[in-house]
Amino acid sequence: DQQRAEHILDVILDNQYPVRDGTDHEAPWAGSFRRSPDELLPTEKAVAWKEYDPNWREFIGCEFALTLHVFGSRLPPELRQRLHESIRQAVQGELHNRRLLPSYTNIAIMFGQLLDEDAIYRRDRVMAGIREKWIHDTVAIFRQNQSFMEYNSPTYYGVDLFGLGLWRRYGSTTFMKSSGDDISKRLWLDIATFYSAPMKNLAGPYDRAYGMDMESYVALLGDWIGTVLPRSKAPLPATITVDTPHLADLWFAPTFVFLKATLPASIGNDFLTLTQPHDLTRRIDSSRSVSARVDTNFLAGGETAHLQRGVDAGSQYHPLAVQWRTSCGQVGTLRISDTPAADVTIERGQALVSWKNHVTFALHDPCPDTLKVDRNFWEAGNMQIQVQTDAASSSHASDHKDVVIHYERGNFSKLVFKVLR
Repeated sequence: DQQRAEHILDVILDNQYPVRDGTDHEAPWAGSFRRSPDELLPTEKAVAWKEYDPNWREFIGCEFALTLHVFGSRLPPELRQRLHESIRQAVQGELHNRRLLPSYTNIAIMFGQLLDEDAIYRRDRVMAGIREKWIHDTVAIFRQNQSFMEYNSPTYYGVDLFGLGLWRRYGSTTFMKSSGDDISKRLWLDIATFYSAPMKNLAGPYDRAYGMDMESYVALLGDWIGTVLPRSKAPLPATITVDTPHLADLWFAPTFVFLKATLPASIGNDFLTLTQPHDLTRRIDSSRSVSARVDTNFLAGGETAHLQRGVDAGSQYHPLAVQWRTSCGQVGTLRISDTPAADVTIERGQALVSWKNHVTFALHDPCPDTLKVDRNFWEAGNMQIQVQTDAASSSHASDHKDVVIHYERGNFSKLVFKVLR
C-alpha cells in the first residue's frame, strides 16, 4: 500500500500543468491538472471545463494538503517536497488568472486552505497577507445572512464542509480555525432544517444540483451524513454499481472520515427522524430568497431572484424542486427544466411560479404507467397537481415515467399539490 500510494501521488504530480515563474503570459490552466494522463495540452483557445478544469487546482491541492497532514511522516522527503511545490503552483496559477471570487463558495473555501498551506510552508508574509484577506472576505459573505452564495447544494455543501473541515483541523490562525468550526456548525444546522429523514432528501430549491433525489445518485452531502448514520439510513442509493450517477463522489468518503463531521448535539436525531413538518424562509443576499415545505412524504422548495435567473438544459440551478414518496416507494420529482427567468415561492405547500415568456416543467414518476397530464391537471401516481395559469397555450410530451409540460405567452402559474395517502 505504501509503495502504491507513493506511485499514485507521483503520477498525479507528473500530470500537473506547470507554472512558469516570472512570466506575464501564464496559461489559464497553469497549476491545474490533466483529467487523464492521455489528455492533450490545452490550446490557446481552450474552453474551461471542456478542454481543462481550473478547479482541479483546489480539489487535488486540498487532497495533497490533507495527505501531508495525515500521512506526511510516512512519505519520503522528496515526495513531501513535491507535494508542497504542487500546492504552490496551484496557488500561483490561480492568483495569476484572477478568475476566482470569494463568492464562488466551494472553490473559494478550498483556495483559502491552499493559500494557508503555501504561506506557512514557505514562511511567506506576502502570501500570509493574501490569505488573511481571502479568508476574511469569504467569511464575511457568509455572515451577512448566515448563508453562502452557492445556497442549498447536495453536492457542493459537501465540498464546503470539506474545506471548512480543513480550516478547522489544520488552519494556521485562530481566525481560520474558529471560522471553520463556527460556519461548519451553522451550515449543519441549516442542512438539518431543510432535511426530511423519511424522504432521505434535502428540500430545495437547489442553487447547484446534479439530481433531484439523493437516493438515485451519489451526492457529497450524502457521503457526509453517511459518516454519522447507519448505511441503511444514509441519503445514498440503496444499491451502488458502476452505473450509479456520480459514483466517483463516493470516493470522498474516506476524506470526510479523517476530518470528522461536527454536528451540533441538538440536531443529531434530525437525520434519523422528522420531528414535525414545517415551513421555511431564508434570505441568501439582497435580491435572492428561498421558501420551502418539509414534510414526511413531501418536499417543496422555491427561490426568488427578481426574475433575473433562468434555467436551460445544462443548468444545475433548480428554482423549483418538489419531491414526494410515491406509492411504489421511490421518489417522484418536479422541477423547472427551461425558462428565460422564473421566481418561485412556496406557500402552504403550494408553488407560486412567476416566469417570463415561457416555462417548461419536468415531471418524473418512477412508478410505471401512472402519468396523466393535461393543461390544468397533472397526475403522477399518488401525486395530484392542480395547475392555474395565465399561459396562452400549452403542450406536453411524455414517455412512461417522464413528461415535460410547456406553457407559452404568460407569466404566472400556481401549482397546488396533493399527495394521496
